Parts: sequence; structure tokens; C-alpha cells
Amino acid sequence: MVIKIMFGFYLSLFVFFYSGALAFGSERLDLYILTKSILKNKIISTQDLIQFNFKSQSLGFEGISNKKQSDYTILINKAIYPTFAYSDNINAGNLTQTIQVGDFSFVGEKNAVAKKGIIIGGGFYLGIKKPYNRGRYIDINLNASLATAPAHDWLQVRNESIIACSKNHLKEWIFFDACASWAHNKKEYSDTINKSISAKVTKLFMTRRGFHESSFKVERYITDEYQQIQGSLVLNSLLSNAYKTSIFLAKGEPVKGMISLNHALGVSFNRLINNKPLKVSFNQSFYNGGEFLGIQREDTSKKIVISYPINSGLNVSIGYVKNYSTIKSFSHNGPLVSFSLPFFKF
Repeated sequence: MVIKIMFGFYLSLFVFFYSGALAFGSERLDLYILTKSILKNKIISTQDLIQFNFKSQSLGFEGISNKKQSDYTILINKAIYPTFAYSDNINAGNLTQTIQVGDFSFVGEKNAVAKKGIIIGGGFYLGIKKPYNRGRYIDINLNASLATAPAHDWLQVRNESIIACSKNHLKEWIFFDACASWAHNKKEYSDTINKSISAKVTKLFMTRRGFHESSFKVERYITDEYQQIQGSLVLNSLLSNAYKTSIFLAKGEPVKGMISLNHALGVSFNRLINNKPLKVSFNQSFYNGGEFLGIQREDTSKKIVISYPINSGLNVSIGYVKNYSTIKSFSHNGPLVSFSLPFFKF
């Protein structure tokens, strides 16, 4: 008997790009900061001009040229990447062999207990960006990876995903994005597909405290078991004291009879140490609305992570996750360790 665990976590390898002090994970905020800097300073560096031109054209603008683009070239990025990671639940098994619910105990198969160990493998990434008007473009990202566990008869973990967005400049520094996504994850005891459609409005602005990017998103989250509308607010900032901060808030609509997201919040702080970004992040999520064998289930997950790039090709993240459930067998605590390597583009 295998019972699906909401919070069995999988420490997968992710890809991390660091492109200097302006790297924020947001091309628009990077461009906004560069634009304000160029307008303010009479003398600008060649590097800033190159960055400004690259980021402008990447977002469908003219760059340093005053000529309006007549031919919007398709931009294609292709890459492969290695996977080397530790997972505490390679097979999506039960966290314990015995599941305790109230006064009842359920004993599952020994082979169905979560398996821990190293996974190795690789993946392929394809990014397609097609500008079709000034400040407007189609952005498509595909990703597929396969990892295996040598210590467990080469158990496989498969992931495939696609995200397609229409990203649009409306006026001044206001943008509108519409996206659709599809993701597939397959392990020995799970085979899940998650989909979503979303609409997001983003505004960039400046205050005496720094540069900011605010966004509001409405998303319909679709799984094999339920659908849910979620709303989220995000504020990314580069402050005058050189700290980078991010604040995230999310709220999900109630889903009758299914455990689903009630609310989530997250904060992160980022500062250069030896010209490299040290990042500290904290996230908390609360799930409710479901029952397990007639007993109400509520889950709270808390996570703290510290990450730092050892060099341009290796980023290390360490942290701790604590998941508490009203059903004790679904509670879980443990360390988080991940390594990220760059793409090999071709």
C-alpha cells in the first residue's frame, strides 16, 4: 500500500545563472535599473551600454538604436545540463512503513517506503523568444530531464515541462503577461501532471529607498484531482543600501474535500559578499480543506535556505525544512542540500 505524501521533498539540481550585480531573476527590473542609471549619469561605462542594448533587444525594444525594428528575429537558446543531487524520496514512497491515523495503524509494504540516495543524470533545455511588436514577444521554455539512482537498482525520476507566455509592454513601465504551463513528474509510485493558466500585471517604479518591481498574478492551478484559483503579490527591490529583497504573498480559494493551498508567504535577502550574491530566504505555506480516513488534515511547511556561488559554475544551497501535519505520519523534518551547475549551450 502506497499513500501519497504531500510534502515528501525532492532535492533536485537546478540551474543558476549569475550575470553580475544586476542579476535579479527579472530582465525587466535589470533593464529599468540600467535605464535610470544611464539617464542620470552623463558618463556611462561600455559594459552598461552593452548590457542595456542586450536587455532592451531581448525584451523587444530598440536598444541604443533609434530605428524601430522591422524584422523581429526569433531568439533560440539550446542547452544540456548534468544532474547530481541527493533525494530523500526517490520513489515517491511513504515516509514511514506504518501510517498512524487516530487509533488506527496501517502497515504498508516495506518496498514502498521512501528511498534515499544520490541521483545522477541530465537534462535538455530549449528557449524560444519571438518579438512581434515593440516591447511584446512570445516566450516559450521547454525542459526535460532524466535521473537515476545507482544504489536503488537505477530507479528513474523523469521531469518534463513547457511554459508558453505572451509578454506585453502596455505603457511606460507597466506590463501584462498571459501564460500557460504543463509539467509532468514520474517516479516509481507517482505519475503526476500539473497545468496552469495565469494573467499577471507588473509595474516598475522608483522611490528614495531604491528600485522596485511589483506584480499581481491570478492563476488557475489544475491537477488530476482538483482545480484551484490562486492570487499572488510579489515585490522585488534593489535598495539604496545595496540589499536586494523579495516579498511574496499568495492566497488560494477553498477546494471542498481536497487539501490545497490556503496561503503562503516568503521573504528573501540578497547582498554581495566578495562580489558574489549571498542569499537568505524563508518560506511558509499552509494547506487545508481535506480529510484522510475521516480525519481533518492541515499541513504547515516552513523552509529556510542560504545559497552562495562558490564560483561562476557552482552554486551551493543549504537549508532546513519542517513540515507539520495534523496527521503525524505526514509530518517531516530534514536538511536541504542542493548544487547547481551552468548549462552547456550549443
